[in-house]
Amino acid sequence: MNSLKMDFLSSDALISRSSMEKVSMIVDRVKSGDLLVIEGGLSPQEEAELIETTMREIDIENFVGIEIYTLEKDKTSLFGLSKKKTVGLTIIGPANIMSAVKKKSNFLSMIANIGDNGASMH
Repeated sequence: MNSLKMDFLSSDALISRSSMEKVSMIVDRVKSGDLLVIEGGLSPQEEAELIETTMREIDIENFVGIEIYTLEKDKTSLFGLSKKKTVGLTIIGPANIMSAVKKKSNFLSMIANIGDNGASMH
């Protein structure tokens, strides 16, 4: 039976890591077929580093890349004058198993195809 490993990481688990440590940890886990669910998100610079690193690591037979999905939440200022979007949750996984069925700013329906698709599962 094929299985999917999901790791749930709090923002506290990542806050003490450098950007490169975060990116390296994410790429290593996703390359092994894991799905990461992270409280909050990565900075725009970290996300750019993640994409750049992933592009260098792509191997058509073993690792085809990543998918990143974020759920945002509205954050209202002290007096309710302005709203700002903040990342509430980030899901990162292998591109060959993840597909978003429906995505809105506060809702994500996702299917992980873990059948015989060449992804290395453990």
